[in-house]
Amino acid sequence: MIGALFGVAAAFSWGGGDFLGGLASRRLPTFLVVASSQAAALALLIPVALFVGDPFPTGTTLLTTAVAGVVGGTGVLSLYHGFAHGRISIVASIAGTLAALIPVGVSIAFGDVPTLLRLFGFIAAIVSIIIVSTSAAEHAVAGEAGAHADASSGSASRGGALYGITAGICFASFSLIFAGIESDATVWLLTILRIASVSALTLFFILARLVGRRPPGDEPIRPGAIPRGLVPRLRLLLLLTAAGTGDTFGNLFFFLSSGESGVAVAAVFTSIAPITTVIFAALLLGERVTQRQGIGILLAGVATLAIALGGVA
Repeated sequence: MIGALFGVAAAFSWGGGDFLGGLASRRLPTFLVVASSQAAALALLIPVALFVGDPFPTGTTLLTTAVAGVVGGTGVLSLYHGFAHGRISIVASIAGTLAALIPVGVSIAFGDVPTLLRLFGFIAAIVSIIIVSTSAAEHAVAGEAGAHADASSGSASRGGALYGITAGICFASFSLIFAGIESDATVWLLTILRIASVSALTLFFILARLVGRRPPGDEPIRPGAIPRGLVPRLRLLLLLTAAGTGDTFGNLFFFLSSGESGVAVAAVFTSIAPITTVIFAALLLGERVTQRQGIGILLAGVATLAIALGGVA
């Protein structure tokens, strides 16, 4: 049961962080949002890791964690870019479905067969995410009458589905890689994840510029996107820091959940994060939750209970 609680905590942490990051990506270039939000989280993690005093991971643990950080950072970049130019419900739901389906498939392939109750929970969770993404309602995009100030640009084809697919594959890969790490230096693991992702994003940005190309998510900063005045800029910094912190806490709770319940269970629980993101989008951005989406959210709650109460055959 404790693994389930950690999984739910991860879902809420990732969902909240993704919403805030996606919101910032509708104001600023995605590349800038991801790099700065994760750098802000890193600035908070390093002092904590030094204070805790755990030994710094080395060898295979260090390398594996760094790879997980790069893969996860790529997923976040794709997710936020989809949020900025597509629809949050479509991008987040596709990403969540793949993030759950792939680890569950791998786990079953390696002999971790769930009970019927837990299997029902797995299927219900995936179906719930698909249902949440099937809203027929259309929303005004940036520049249209009635559009929210932070509305999507609407430039992504099919609501940003391709970005959701890329993000989902990256998140599933992150789950499989990170869950296999064995180390007690948890804070250092989280710190290495951020160091690797920020370093990879920065290197990619520099290389792209050196060859005369603009990397994905490196849109020009539109006039007025960076507010004037100390207080508005502090609010923007707080928004970016909160997005990065939500992602970091999500990583922490996922690591704890996978240690207690296994990667398949943790991945399914945390894949419910898009539903949290959709709820935030509905409450704050006017992306209306349809009756079908409401059913999907209710089904996600049923799936959570089934997974928590089920087990392995």
